[in-house]
Amino acid sequence: MRRQHTTPDAYGTDLLERHWRDLSAVAPTGPAAAALHTRSAAARTLLAYAAARRPADELVAAAREGRLFPDADAWALGELARVVALQDLYPGDRADGLALFDSLLRTFGPSGVAPAHQGLHAQIAFAAGDPVRVAKLLADYPEVPGPIREALVVDLATKDEWPGRFTALFPAPGLALDASSEEATSFDRIRSRPASRHGSAHRITTIVTTYRPGPELITAVRSLVAQSWTNHEILVVDDGSGPAHEPVLARAAALDPRVRIVRLGSNGGTYRARNAGLDLASGEFVTFQDSDDWSHPLRLQRQVAPLLTEPALVATTSAAIRVTEDLVVTRPGFGEFRSYNLSSLMIRRETVLERLGYLDPVRKGADAEYVERARAVFGRPAVRHLGSEPLALVRLTAGSLSSADIGPGWMHPARHAYLSAFQAWHARVAAAQETAVRPRAPRQRPFAAPRALAGEAGQRRTTYDVILAGDWNTHGDTSWPVAERVRALTEPGRAVAILHLDTLANVAGRPAKLDPALQQMINARVVDQVVLADEVHARLILVHGPAVLGFAPGTASAIRGSRVVIEADPAWTPAAAHCAAEARRLFGVEPHWAPTDPACRDQLAAGPFGSRLTATDLPGSVNLRRWRLHRSGPRADRPVIGRICTGGAGEWHRLRTALPVSTRRAGAPESGRAGLDVRVLDLNRPPQAVPHGWLVYQRPDVDTRGFLHQLDFYVHLPADERAAPVSPEVLIAMAAGCIPVLPHHHAPAFGPAAVYATPEDVAATVERLHRDPAALLAQSERGLAFAQTRHPHTRYAAAVTTLLEQPPPTPSTGDLVELPDNGAPQLSEIAAGGGGGE
Repeated sequence: MRRQHTTPDAYGTDLLERHWRDLSAVAPTGPAAAALHTRSAAARTLLAYAAARRPADELVAAAREGRLFPDADAWALGELARVVALQDLYPGDRADGLALFDSLLRTFGPSGVAPAHQGLHAQIAFAAGDPVRVAKLLADYPEVPGPIREALVVDLATKDEWPGRFTALFPAPGLALDASSEEATSFDRIRSRPASRHGSAHRITTIVTTYRPGPELITAVRSLVAQSWTNHEILVVDDGSGPAHEPVLARAAALDPRVRIVRLGSNGGTYRARNAGLDLASGEFVTFQDSDDWSHPLRLQRQVAPLLTEPALVATTSAAIRVTEDLVVTRPGFGEFRSYNLSSLMIRRETVLERLGYLDPVRKGADAEYVERARAVFGRPAVRHLGSEPLALVRLTAGSLSSADIGPGWMHPARHAYLSAFQAWHARVAAAQETAVRPRAPRQRPFAAPRALAGEAGQRRTTYDVILAGDWNTHGDTSWPVAERVRALTEPGRAVAILHLDTLANVAGRPAKLDPALQQMINARVVDQVVLADEVHARLILVHGPAVLGFAPGTASAIRGSRVVIEADPAWTPAAAHCAAEARRLFGVEPHWAPTDPACRDQLAAGPFGSRLTATDLPGSVNLRRWRLHRSGPRADRPVIGRICTGGAGEWHRLRTALPVSTRRAGAPESGRAGLDVRVLDLNRPPQAVPHGWLVYQRPDVDTRGFLHQLDFYVHLPADERAAPVSPEVLIAMAAGCIPVLPHHHAPAFGPAAVYATPEDVAATVERLHRDPAALLAQSERGLAFAQTRHPHTRYAAAVTTLLEQPPPTPSTGDLVELPDNGAPQLSEIAAGGGGGE
């Protein structure tokens, strides 16, 4: 069997176990959620290791042979099956996932399979076309989630049972299928059942945009003609389809006198066409409908009712069921068959146009932006979602706007970038810092839109001086100040772009947002944002640490660089070859590695980074003006020592080892340590238990600067001795005047700028220095000078400039990677690749 995945030894057991522990601490579903979010094929290695301490390919092969896994962890094995089946990265992934689920069931029995895995197992079996197997799974599994079971029961129904079960998903009067219709699909044979007509003085306009329509348009318009709300204008806006499609448009117009055809001269996309419809609409209320969907006959009546009775409301939306053209309800990986129908948006036309203006004229995603813009301007309660009953059928086809961009646990990075950009703009709108009104034909954008969504790929820059690749989400103010470092690189004439790549830890739960200062730079066009699918080239691709490559997306990349440099992290030394292989796969060249400082260089030189080290160090940096605090001596009559905790129970254990709880009490001193004043800013969720005698803050209590202002000493005892010694929290503490207390092996990096101690000697070391106020102040000044001279943003920018000025390396045979037909090399094939010296 051809191997597809990396093996555990590409990472080392310590790294895999640490990742599994950290991701699982977020939530039991954390590792799989992160794997789905990133579409990382390499994350399967982590899941397989957690499940059975074996390579993923070995587990899949054994499952296909029908073997049992009595020594496996049932939950982890089920999560591996979930990821393999739903990532759908390789041919045969669905079948492999099903084989893993089958082995899980045979090994542990129905009661040993988690409810979420029971439901997905049945869904995948249904997608594989085995209804008999699905029926047996539903009978054997006691805890299949209700919505999944309900959808499968409908899809498994006999010909006679199916109409009643399918129509029961909707409120009366619902729908029926026209058996005499000659339409090619079941969807287009749908007919709305008659509903009592509702006359009103309030007109509703429905805007249906279409491009190169077929019989799907007739289905959509027919459902609108059948609406119970009779004062109804139906605008069909043809987006430049051309003469060949006139017969279908004429057929739609003939369905009812209320149908009006509007023809645009050229194709501009759905939202430009909707904006044209907004100008022509005569209704007091306006709603939208996709040109291939079906609306329940009561949709308009249900959605307008609260708008008529509650003047404070400005818009409503409703729910839908997404089905195939054959009216199949089951969607593997989705636990609920009802979903939010953004295209159902109904607005109070004059009010909304006056305060919001028009939809964003991008190719995809503008309906979500418009809804959220309304909430930012009018308040969230002013836009009501009616989710109790489905009022539409949304057709799932390969050509729909969202089909290739959204999957179980995953959304295309361009969609994420657009979401982040408009949310940042909406925050400014809500704070009255910018206007929300968008003209129909805007000359410039108030926020960024990825080229894939804006439809402007041919007009965008395709070459950059620097692309900075990393996880640029918010990580708190004790992480590297990414926006400040990026700004330091943006000198006149230099083109800089950002490539966001998630680390698994960042998306194991609810993903954080892009760093707000960096997002504002993107929206203001100080820098661009690119995604892997963009065909762009950079003189230098600078990767912010190997962690974003260790479990990189398994999708193909169109980004290429003349030179790729990875900011080295000794903690990732065991996975150096794998990270280098991923850099080659994503960017097309063999990477080099940049140490942070001479001590880091010495540490790395003998390892696998070896001859691929750059001649230039790439230092971490800190903004002294932000953190510097006035210090004139000790903070109190006893040493005040502390740290900011984010590492969970393990970090607290290390802190207790250095500062034993029993010596923090107010009674008689033990070993001379009772004079210490221990303070902690605990950023863990949930917070850890507070040791007796310690002063522990949560984030609302004090900000980082205020906390550091209280301390004389900042203790830093990392769990991994291979971790880079120069970390952002240590530099920030130095900049604030705190004296860092570090392990002895960090001395080559910091020299006399810090003090050093074993965990057992921390208390004695700080008490000795605290007794001499002049020495204490001098030590604080040495740390401040160290941060100021060695780690300003200007030094980081100068190092990047040096890397840019160096000629790109000449590719050697080892630098070239032959891509398979799908554009992405198999990870195991490139992991063994090497490169020559610089």
